[in-house]
Amino acid sequence: MKTRLRNNGSVMLVVVFVIALLAVLTMGILQISTEEIQLMQNQIYAAEAFATSEAGLNDAFAEIRNDPNWSTGFTNKAFNGGSYTVTVTGSLPDPNIVSTGTSPQSFAARVEADITIGSSSPYVIRIDNLRINE
Repeated sequence: MKTRLRNNGSVMLVVVFVIALLAVLTMGILQISTEEIQLMQNQIYAAEAFATSEAGLNDAFAEIRNDPNWSTGFTNKAFNGGSYTVTVTGSLPDPNIVSTGTSPQSFAARVEADITIGSSSPYVIRIDNLRINE
């Protein structure tokens, strides 16, 4: 006796649904991975901006060590593909220095230091208060 098989396409329908489910799952995983990569890049760019602003602060410290009356500051001084701007406010011996660094990708960070400058050469600089991105 021969048994007749009915080919009604139910297996094909199940296979199509499984493939669609796997495609949706794969797209979701790729989306999550893409967002994680973007977050990591943003963290790197923010760290570059912070390092640039610290470089501006250190450059200002170097100028003050040479001349404690220095208060000129810097405007868009190039550094590491980005730039920093430093402003000096207040009077001796307790000025305030603000350094704003910008990364090559236009991320920005700000470092502000309240300092005290020593009275004799070499002029020692003490950081009394350091604020980051406030």
